[in-house]
Amino acid sequence: MLYFGGNGILSGIVAGILMGVLCGLFLWSAKSFARLKKSKRLFWRGVCTLIKVALWICTLASFVCMVSGCEEIISKTYGIANVGLWTGILVCFLGICEMSVTRKLNTIIVPLIILLLIVLFAQGEKAVDLQLDVKSVIGYCGMNIMMGGYIVAEQEESFNAKQIIFISAVSGIIFALCIAMVYAVSIKYIDASMPIWEFAKEHGMSSLSGLIIYLAIFSTLIGCSKLICQENSAVKIPRIFSVCFLILFALLALKFDFSTMVGYCYPIIGYVGIVYTCFMIILQVTFSIKNRKLTCK
Repeated sequence: MLYFGGNGILSGIVAGILMGVLCGLFLWSAKSFARLKKSKRLFWRGVCTLIKVALWICTLASFVCMVSGCEEIISKTYGIANVGLWTGILVCFLGICEMSVTRKLNTIIVPLIILLLIVLFAQGEKAVDLQLDVKSVIGYCGMNIMMGGYIVAEQEESFNAKQIIFISAVSGIIFALCIAMVYAVSIKYIDASMPIWEFAKEHGMSSLSGLIIYLAIFSTLIGCSKLICQENSAVKIPRIFSVCFLILFALLALKFDFSTMVGYCYPIIGYVGIVYTCFMIILQVTFSIKNRKLTCK
């Protein structure tokens, strides 16, 4: 809701569909980005390093925001303190696990989030406003694709065109439906730090909403931790250092207010994500043109 506010449910739906398209783009561009990282030219390797550093910093900022958000939602919903810290510590260790562990966790978490969201959506009146705001769409996609796109582009699996289109379509549909449901039930609470929780509280379902938000935060935290640990390992930083480093920032996160952190960090992360996306588009188009020229010869 930070990005969409009162800009209409169509903004959220279009953003969800565009997120699916971007997932396809990053899968399509993965090989080109891998080639660029291995380039013999110092300039291009430097560009890749710059991208990695920017994404690493933004991911760390997301990690801090999510730990703070986790602490707030559990404290508000169940009155339990320090859950954000212990969740942050848990995902620090999950970050050094194999990617397969993360995938297995998300195959459980994501469907559960969708199911719980449907239950919440079925309650009470929904507000529908068919406006479309392009700026909010771009901002939302930029923020979310920053980390997700990089993780997608780093996958070692090779996908053909049909597989990429299928993954892109399914992802876009899921994103669009989830954003639309969240928007429809929380539009009346756009000034709150967690609008969907306020809706649930009014309908006597704050515990359910707290669980949904916690699972969403947990899933995001795993991605943040995984990316930071992965990049640290790439430059020979010991895993135990990565874990201790993230635990330190989990402790610092408890000192900050979630809504304040989001207000400062998310727009910046969104801008970085937009620049990163533009770079990947240009990169893929350039490599495609070069490959076509070589084929013609």
